[in-house]
Amino acid sequence: MKQKKIETHKIGLVGQAPSRRGDPRKPLAGPNGQKIARLAGMSYDELIACRRKHLNTHNGKSGKGDTFDHAKGRVNAADVLLDWRVERIVLLGKNVARCFGFRDLPFLAEISIYGRRFLIFPHPSGINRWWNERQNERRARQLLQRFLRGETVPARFRKSRRRPLSLKQPNLRRKSSPNNH
Repeated sequence: MKQKKIETHKIGLVGQAPSRRGDPRKPLAGPNGQKIARLAGMSYDELIACRRKHLNTHNGKSGKGDTFDHAKGRVNAADVLLDWRVERIVLLGKNVARCFGFRDLPFLAEISIYGRRFLIFPHPSGINRWWNERQNERRARQLLQRFLRGETVPARFRKSRRRPLSLKQPNLRRKSSPNNH
């Protein structure tokens, strides 16, 4: 069965910021862009043909990662929604998703709103530990390729096998104390 071709003019990719060595005028130029292209099953030139934008410029380091200006990111996210005429937008990382108003959603969640479809995709950098599990990369690749081709993705396919941790869950393992018999 022949797969549907990816129509790059209908796709947008939004990242956090260029890498320290990256060119702010060329979003996703470099290793992260190459990783996204590989996962998407497209050439790097096809990826570059998509609409691309970073929400921030590089603002320095914060721990292992970089600092991220959420206020500036929200303004730039609003510009994307107003200016871009694309059907599908891939949001690269949870900071980017938050700037678009999507909070507390897992990676690989797909949202249809504003007449568009959004995919919350893990940030492609090596700092993101989500990529350490081979099954995550396989699921991400399959879902990204389907999303970019405009196919709907069954809900069962998107569900993570790992249950997210919740701070509100009761502690089921209680340490025994001298008073508990």
